[in-house]
Amino acid sequence: MSASTLLQIVLTGTQTHYENRGLIDDKRLDHLLRCGKQILYKSHQESDVRSALGFNPRVWEGLTRVLSVAIPALEQQSFAWKNPPASSYNGSSSELIAAHYLSLVKDIERLNDLCTIARNLLATTKKAQNLAAEKSFDQQILKLIDVCVRVTARGYDGEANPRNEERWQKVVNLYKRLLITCLQFLHNFIMHNEQRKLVLWLDLFGQSQTHGNEGNIVQEPEMEDGVNNEATASREDRIQSAAEKLASHDQQGSNGELAYNVDDVHALFDMMSTNKEPDEKTQEAARVLMDKIRADMETLSGMSASQLDSNPDALLKVGADLRAHMPVGPDSTATAIPKQIEQNGSHPVTNGTKANGQAHSTHPSRLPDLGTYSDLTESGQDLTEEDLKMSRTAQSAAATLQEAKDELMARLHESAPIVDENGDQIYDEDGNPEGEYDDDLMDSVEDSMEEEEDDDEDYRGSGDQERGLLTDVPLVLGPTEIEALPMIIQAGIVDNFGSKNGERQGVKNMQAVRCHILLAQEAGRNVLRELLIFIAAWDLPDDEFYFKMMVQIMEAILKNGLMSHAYSDFGQPKDIISPAQAVVIKILTHIFRAKYSPASASQDSNEQPPPKPRVPAPLSRVDVLTVRYIFIVFRGNIIPETCALIYLQGQIRAGLALAEDFPLNLWDMERVYEGVYQFLEFFAVLTENNDWKRLLVQWEIVYDLVTLIKELDNSIAKVPLTKSMPPPTANAATNGTTAIEPESATSTTAAPVAVERPYDAAALDPVTQQPADQNVESESLPPPSNPSPPPAVTEEPADFEWRNLKKLIVLVLSSLVWKSPTVQNQIREYGGVETILSCTQYDACNPYIKEHAVMCLKFLLESNPENQALVSSLEAREVAPTDAVTKEALEKMGANLDVENGKVKITAASRKASWVKNQIAQRERERLRGSVKENGRVLGEIDDVADLIDDTHLREDSGNSGNGTEKGKGKEKVVQDDDDDEIEFM
Repeated sequence: MSASTLLQIVLTGTQTHYENRGLIDDKRLDHLLRCGKQILYKSHQESDVRSALGFNPRVWEGLTRVLSVAIPALEQQSFAWKNPPASSYNGSSSELIAAHYLSLVKDIERLNDLCTIARNLLATTKKAQNLAAEKSFDQQILKLIDVCVRVTARGYDGEANPRNEERWQKVVNLYKRLLITCLQFLHNFIMHNEQRKLVLWLDLFGQSQTHGNEGNIVQEPEMEDGVNNEATASREDRIQSAAEKLASHDQQGSNGELAYNVDDVHALFDMMSTNKEPDEKTQEAARVLMDKIRADMETLSGMSASQLDSNPDALLKVGADLRAHMPVGPDSTATAIPKQIEQNGSHPVTNGTKANGQAHSTHPSRLPDLGTYSDLTESGQDLTEEDLKMSRTAQSAAATLQEAKDELMARLHESAPIVDENGDQIYDEDGNPEGEYDDDLMDSVEDSMEEEEDDDEDYRGSGDQERGLLTDVPLVLGPTEIEALPMIIQAGIVDNFGSKNGERQGVKNMQAVRCHILLAQEAGRNVLRELLIFIAAWDLPDDEFYFKMMVQIMEAILKNGLMSHAYSDFGQPKDIISPAQAVVIKILTHIFRAKYSPASASQDSNEQPPPKPRVPAPLSRVDVLTVRYIFIVFRGNIIPETCALIYLQGQIRAGLALAEDFPLNLWDMERVYEGVYQFLEFFAVLTENNDWKRLLVQWEIVYDLVTLIKELDNSIAKVPLTKSMPPPTANAATNGTTAIEPESATSTTAAPVAVERPYDAAALDPVTQQPADQNVESESLPPPSNPSPPPAVTEEPADFEWRNLKKLIVLVLSSLVWKSPTVQNQIREYGGVETILSCTQYDACNPYIKEHAVMCLKFLLESNPENQALVSSLEAREVAPTDAVTKEALEKMGANLDVENGKVKITAASRKASWVKNQIAQRERERLRGSVKENGRVLGEIDDVADLIDDTHLREDSGNSGNGTEKGKGKEKVVQDDDDDEIEFM
């Protein structure tokens, strides 16, 4: 029996099973399941089986019918709202799943096998892909993904029952497996098929998701004549205009270039996709253009048209070569970074979003004109003087910083309660705190609370499709399970998966269109945001496959000039830097390091060295505009708000504000810290390239760095060496030694972004700080003989230490100031010399900062008389008068404070005995008295003691040859050769 016939039997039997439950007995169902697995194995191993099944329309039609009846059956067994309440599951979806455990396990397994077969059939590429789309099998897959996400994204909501929970968890795992297979199908469905990519993009991201269509996938809307008349007329005008131009073109220009351009090809696409039959003149122009394109492709490849059709790889390669030779339309313009963000620092209105925040619906007829897109990375887009200018000066940034500080302190004073003379809070007659609050302030607080509640509802609504079909997938799958999802995004917007053959000069392409669609709609932005947060949630390293795919995705967004829009869209009102934005900067750092850093610097990151020395690329316009936007955000938002928080910490430390009034919690502080750290790392990478370094110096980044490090130095306490040591253990106290543990607090690695993992099998118990599944075992074990010190108390957000931040700033300043007189003068003008000198003190929160600060000072003073004179003026000249207590202590120790070469030193006081030697002699005398008592002798005359010392050969030398002893009547003396005074033991 052929594989096609066997699959038809399996599909017919499976469809009958779902349509009429119980009609087919379990034995025959198991036989059908085994037959399906046989076909699955053949479709994986044999290419002729894949071709026979994939090119058969009846197979795709049968698969579609099976899913159309199987999906409602799954919903009925998985969702409580699909069934009337019953006593067996009490209206709980989890208990409903547990009640149908046996049937669900078999049903999901059958569907997973059929979807895997369909995935394998798509390896034959376009013909099978088009048949699957023709029979609407892809739409059924989208509906199945919807069911899988709804089940897996929700937790157990039934009553506590270990048996039901175990069954529910097993079914959820099977749904995850089915979800992975469906995502793999979608990836194969669009590979090397531009038409399928665009249609899938419109299905996933091209329509506005509505709240009322629960359980229904929004499909491509039908074209309504009344609504789309204007768009249709506009497109027809564009087609007619292109047709008129095409009629007059020759096949080759005078200079050997192609006579048609990208706009002409786009007009041809429009002509082919319109439902209205074009007139004869337009059809003739289209035929001329098609003949020209076909002839050019045959000329470039040396193959006939039929040979190209049978060889998809060669066709793609020749298509890319043809596009490389194709000129850009004369009317095309570059997509520039929005100007309003550079003028006032406000976030731009993103594509597809109105000024009031409402998203445009992206109807297929309302898609942007393909002629409006251009690639900013190409050589035709030369840098201009305007591109290099910085709109936000250091002076305006200083004013913004002061405003941020004043606003934060004013907010604290406004919210402070009124207290009476006894320190008690005053309440009015209704029991409310006294004090007049600004109505606008109260309204703004209420509005912000409502917005946060709305955001929380939108974010936490797992499975509600107004957020997008694929948005919750990163919340339910792990790093090794989710790879198909970024591969789908990668296939849609990355040029030929980053292949060098895909790089084209000045060409507008479908990848750019899909990239714009992805960021224009909320569903696409939500998916991309979750994919970015996934990196932080799982703390994925740079060499992880998932991370590399996200780098390619973000690089495609960067090439299309949309990185500023993406960063702005991923922001959250309550965050200075959101987790997604921090990951964006991290990925940008990775991209710019690989592109611009010298070979020696880029090879530090576990990458294989290139076969030949790599020359850093010249600065491109899109990169300069993106970095300028990032720098404006850094100067206009990050620095003022971060410094305001640090300033408030200093006020709390000085007792001028209350710690409970601090506006952020520790979780928020961690996220701000991670974002600021990523920004500094990004600028540190840029300083490795001379061109970027000159541009940053021109933009006066020194002001921002010096401002931040000055605020840290003034407001955050330096942790001394003794404070970082753990308390001594009981055993250490008995033997007189203290065990010093390694300084875990001085790790130089940046902390990961503070976001919750979707799930963590090794979650720590909040009380024991140990894995939860080890609690029972640990309780039965005896306590260790030498227990470790107790864990540190959770620090308050007002005491946040900003670990390693000052050290990183000093490193960036060192890179900037090296052989740069301009930076030397800038640091001095902004008061950074004194701060860098202050960094030479030990600080446990910034390990090795002293060494880095010394190196920075060396570069700062090198060949700069002004800086040298400033440092010289800061040297110590004399010791200031000390208070009475300090003077008495110094006299008791026999020490003086002196200044030598600008450094303060402690020296021994002249004609004074050593205080340390006094202490040694005192302890030795006490020891002798104890030993005499133990021997039963009574201590009498001091002469007897002297005789005892002689007998036991214990001289009061204290190990120094310069000291001697003298015996006399009634006393014993220790004489120092270098001191005239004597110490008497009475």
